[in-house]
Amino acid sequence: MFKNEYQGGAFVEIFSAQGKNPGAKWKILGSPSVIWKEFDKEVKSFVFVLEGSSQTNKIQLPKENKQILGLIQRFLVLQIYIPLGQDFSTELL
Repeated sequence: MFKNEYQGGAFVEIFSAQGKNPGAKWKILGSPSVIWKEFDKEVKSFVFVLEGSSQTNKIQLPKENKQILGLIQRFLVLQIYIPLGQDFSTELL
């Protein structure tokens, strides 16, 4: 997915809620009523909100299971807010 993109800078952004259709390259699993994009006044930016069970509502990157991300950066930084008492899971392969 990103193996042919320029990655020579300090970072490459792969997951963002900015733009007209930010989820076009992602596979979104779950009902559209529990996964949406909204403006968050606290962070002054658009964010993705996933409600409900983390077992049924998921975002997969890349969209196709046979594709690879092809990242070459040394570090992966995730900026995630999880409300107290809420379920959260992540899987990195």
